[in-house]
Amino acid sequence: MIRLALTLLVTLAVPAAAQQPLELPEVLESARAHHPRVEAALARVDVAEAELMAARGAFDPLLSARAKLTTGGYYDLRRVDVEVYQPTPVWGATVYAGYRYGRDVNDPPVDYPSYYSDDTLSRGELRAGLTIPIWRDGPLDYRRAGRRIAEDGIDAATETQRYTWLSVQQKATESYWKWVASGRQLEVTREILALAETRIDQIQRRIEVGAVAPIEGLEARRSLLSRQQKLAAAQRSLEASALVLGLFHRDGRGNPDPPPPERLPQGAVDGAPPELGDPAATFQRVVECAPTLMALRAKVRQLETKVDLARARRGPQLDASFGVSRDFGPTDDQSLDGTVFEAGLNFRMPLLLRSDRGNLDAARAELRAAREELRLAEDELRTALADTVSANRMAQENFRLARESLAVMTELAEAERRRFDAGNSSLLFVNIREQSLADAAVAEVEAAAGTWAAYAGWQALTTCPE
Repeated sequence: MIRLALTLLVTLAVPAAAQQPLELPEVLESARAHHPRVEAALARVDVAEAELMAARGAFDPLLSARAKLTTGGYYDLRRVDVEVYQPTPVWGATVYAGYRYGRDVNDPPVDYPSYYSDDTLSRGELRAGLTIPIWRDGPLDYRRAGRRIAEDGIDAATETQRYTWLSVQQKATESYWKWVASGRQLEVTREILALAETRIDQIQRRIEVGAVAPIEGLEARRSLLSRQQKLAAAQRSLEASALVLGLFHRDGRGNPDPPPPERLPQGAVDGAPPELGDPAATFQRVVECAPTLMALRAKVRQLETKVDLARARRGPQLDASFGVSRDFGPTDDQSLDGTVFEAGLNFRMPLLLRSDRGNLDAARAELRAAREELRLAEDELRTALADTVSANRMAQENFRLARESLAVMTELAEAERRRFDAGNSSLLFVNIREQSLADAAVAEVEAAAGTWAAYAGWQALTTCPE
């Protein structure tokens, strides 16, 4: 019985010589490197970065080239026109520069009348200009809005990736301690089963000499069968917890790698994680840096940009354009001689503006919904912090009581065995005490694992990006 008490207090699980005990850091490192959720979150960051590059591409210069041959009429004309457009982030303005060549194909060339805009001097025409939106698209256009939304998209994806890792880390920690607790439960069940198997022969010899009643033999058999059933249940519990842990502990190819029982760590579970701290003060510290909230704030900024864009596009389109052109080459055509300056206005407006007003109302509604989601997330964070502290406090108290209960049950089981040896008790009471001792040992390990699970939840809630 002393050996049983020591075994239940320490609950050793001896690993195979060829394998090292599986520790929590190894599980977390494997999850960070191979867990599909972490990989998916990293891929979404890549998506956001690619979308930003695409949004920046809206400001790429655009090369346009055209060639035209006109024949069959009074005039035969060949024309080549090359132009480069460059959108800018300055009030939505666009600058352009181009070269145009248009001449008659006859020999000798025929002079065009001045209303033919395709005609140039012999060396062609150079031109440049500027288009500025005065009303619509001036404060914000789709190019600048798209770039801003994509930049906030990277922030949202990055914070989501951080939160995903913290969530995976929490679940991996919980799964690890459940696996450890299941391993301890299996070890304890094997110990009490070994006692029942040893006691069968002892009771049978006592019955044969008339030291105990024959019913004690039936009680010994019942106890043996009951503990065999508990062993089967404990084995199943360990296998199930190992399979769940295998979702986080993966091999080099990223496949689930459930750890074998031989990798169970030695020694009792440490039930003294660091203190969690005050939830109210912690909330004030993490409310501005919690990844979940930062991801939602990035989403709010994206929707604010959509509202700004919808507001900027609500109204008439009024653009101002300025240009300058000059033909080069000898000529007697005074209409093509000299530098030409142009200035103009372009006005366009939908009469009912239903599309623009609808887009603006929809963007505003989306923004209100996102802000309410953010407010709820802050409330949930405040509640989760308080709940985690409460859960940890209860887990610590439960662990303390479980240790005291284990010590008491150890003494009771030893005392009951001595009373049975002296003929003052029955095997039924001995079995009850031993089973209670086993339950107390398992409860101690589960309570210790609960303290570490609460600590993992606290870390997931309070870890801020560096």
